[in-house]
Amino acid sequence: MDKLDKEILEQLQESYALVPKVTEIAKRIGKSSATVHSRIKRMEKKGVIKGYTAILDPEKIGKKLNAFYFIKVHRGIEEGLEDKTVEALLKMSEVKNVYWTMGEWDLVVEVAVEDASEYIKFARKIEPLPGVKESKGKSVLKTYPSKYKL
Repeated sequence: MDKLDKEILEQLQESYALVPKVTEIAKRIGKSSATVHSRIKRMEKKGVIKGYTAILDPEKIGKKLNAFYFIKVHRGIEEGLEDKTVEALLKMSEVKNVYWTMGEWDLVVEVAVEDASEYIKFARKIEPLPGVKESKGKSVLKTYPSKYKL
């Protein structure tokens, strides 16, 4: 990835577009539309760009409560138990992301629910999952905007 690829990626990140606005990016970085288009296609093929997505406002789609759930997983009991735990979590509609981490907790689960009662229902579904040894949750009070920067 060279400097031009990085410039194009920065423009794609700032435009929040589902489809890249090639001509607009080309004007901003002083390159031809054809050059920008071919570079984007190349980065898509290489997997640098994994796709385009709409960034949703959780509150506007009824998910007013965000939380993180921390999980310790039983180890050495059964081959692939950790994977079963993650697979079960990813099937839950409340789960946005699952992160395997180092440190006190094995998994950090990002959750979005409608309200406190939905959060309690979600929490009750965690302990019975395969491989879950211990868990606790933390509600998010405020979210600050973020995005990956080059």
